Amino acid sequence: MKKRRWLWISGAAVVVAAVVAAIAIPALTVQTEYETYEVTPTAVIKTVAANGQLAESQLLAYGPSKQAILISANGSEPIPAMFGLSLEVKQIEVTRGQSVEKDDLLFSYKSQLGQTVQVRAIADGIVRSVDTSEGLITSGQVVSVGSADPVVSVFASEYDADLVDVGQNATIELDAINAVFEGSVLSIGQVARSLSGIKQYEVLVEVNEIPEGARFGMSATAEIEVERSGSVLAVPFNSLIGEKPEVKVLVKNASGGQTVTNVAVKLGIRGDSLVEITDGLKAGDLVIVGLAGDVPTPVEFGPPRGATNNGR
Repeated sequence: MKKRRWLWISGAAVVVAAVVAAIAIPALTVQTEYETYEVTPTAVIKTVAANGQLAESQLLAYGPSKQAILISANGSEPIPAMFGLSLEVKQIEVTRGQSVEKDDLLFSYKSQLGQTVQVRAIADGIVRSVDTSEGLITSGQVVSVGSADPVVSVFASEYDADLVDVGQNATIELDAINAVFEGSVLSIGQVARSLSGIKQYEVLVEVNEIPEGARFGMSATAEIEVERSGSVLAVPFNSLIGEKPEVKVLVKNASGGQTVTNVAVKLGIRGDSLVEITDGLKAGDLVIVGLAGDVPTPVEFGPPRGATNNGR
């Protein structure tokens, strides 16, 4: 009886061993599948992202005075305009949304001496508001006129502002209407504003045309191109291994074999997703950026400290 029991246990053990071998042996023979990036001459581009709005360059207030007051610039919050004396508005010649040219008559009012004084536009624009009615007495604005000249007002963080310069190209996106258009940096503010606890500087982006459906005040995102290489060898940041200055990459055998070579490289221009390689690689090299499937990664891929934009 005992002999039969041992024979049964031995037989079961053989079966279990066979099943384990059937599972383990194919797993051991599975080749590692590498995710690779082929090194080819390409442009390396570094950008700075900044958020803001599409605005017009100025908003002028006209009231019971011959002198207009600038109440808003580049989308800033309008400042209430007061013209001193409270005088009667005699006649209003324009309506909201109307285009006007320089020297066009906007409205007239009665002076303290009872004379009719005409107020004319000092610049071309579009009437943005009519703020009172004929026959009423006011010392505030009667009409406001926007320049209708488009400008994108965005804010770059203090960490990025020093990279931005006048004349740099920018790509602007308006999420509300899913529109993308181009511009160039017109100016960079010299005084920081604190937004959400972060010091930021206003960057004005000049645009010649805005897309159909765009409206002043729409939220805008600008990608400002602060640096660009011509045609250089570059790799993704996630292919880099190690810490500066001893940065390396893994290069796969181009013939299709499983041979992997550890190659030391020197870094050049840092872009948004690519970094220039000035030494260590040649065109056609297959750089490993990760491993496919469930095989554990034997190394930690990713940019070393100081290899990305601004050394962060």
